[in-house]
Amino acid sequence: MLSFLGEASSVEGPDPFPRPLLESLRRLVPGDRVVYDELDRVRETVLLEEMFPGETDGPEEPTYWDIRDQHPVCRHHEVAGDFHALKISDFLTRSELRRTDIYWDWFHPWGVEHQMSVGLDAPLSHTKVFLFSRAGGRDFTERDRAVLNFLRPHLANLYEAAQARRRATQALALLEESETGLLMLDGAGVIEHATPEAVRLLSAYFRDYRGDLPDEVAGWLLDQRRAASPEALRVGDEDTSLRVEIVDGALLLTEERAEPPLTDREREILQLVAAGKSNAEIAEAMWISPGTVRKHLENVYEKLGVHSRTAAVATLNGNS
Repeated sequence: MLSFLGEASSVEGPDPFPRPLLESLRRLVPGDRVVYDELDRVRETVLLEEMFPGETDGPEEPTYWDIRDQHPVCRHHEVAGDFHALKISDFLTRSELRRTDIYWDWFHPWGVEHQMSVGLDAPLSHTKVFLFSRAGGRDFTERDRAVLNFLRPHLANLYEAAQARRRATQALALLEESETGLLMLDGAGVIEHATPEAVRLLSAYFRDYRGDLPDEVAGWLLDQRRAASPEALRVGDEDTSLRVEIVDGALLLTEERAEPPLTDREREILQLVAAGKSNAEIAEAMWISPGTVRKHLENVYEKLGVHSRTAAVATLNGNS
């Protein structure tokens, strides 16, 4: 069991119980097949299924949802909410089982004579159960039950660890798509993850940037960790500068540009452009001619270094 847990702790990725791990689990509790199922028993949906060995032939009808109420262990799950290790023989003798419809409609076609299951505590909307099956020979033993009950809390921890990896992967994917400059650091101040925008900003403002935290930022960070009230770091010149600040242990990088030298009239016109107004509508609202509006916009484009209404609005908003 310790060997199994050691192997399980090295599993990577969002799948909590991949086939190699099910194979190891089958060595602990020998059988012909082990299946891991995640089911929504409220909406009657299979959320995930993994098995070792792979797929086996069985009847298409009836489906699990047709026979679930007749399955003694599944029935116990849903009535008692108890997912400790249970055998079919806890409820029916072998001769009693063979006199039931579920045996001939389900177990026998799938080649199942003995079955034991163990699950993780969960609502019926997302049950998580392991099924161990044998086609013949001896039934599962009390030793098998003890092994599975011992592993139950560890299996729950493995599931939660996989969910944490899945959430982390999703978060990193969102960061990759984000236009935010964000650096995630470890306890020693080493960069663990940098968004593309953060890499761009570090490369633009620090010539010596090669993937490590620039010396100037590292020194500032050390000082701020000692300071009673941290202050942002600013690097750059009067026109453009990089602002670095600590947010929940991460570093937020923001590029700031000097306010564009627009007149009050130019700003008013640009605000109306941002509101979706046409030149004619702006002229009517401001009691000036459309030609005057056009001339003001040409001056705005030149001052902001852009060539379109959309770019002008975006540039102004980026500096607000």
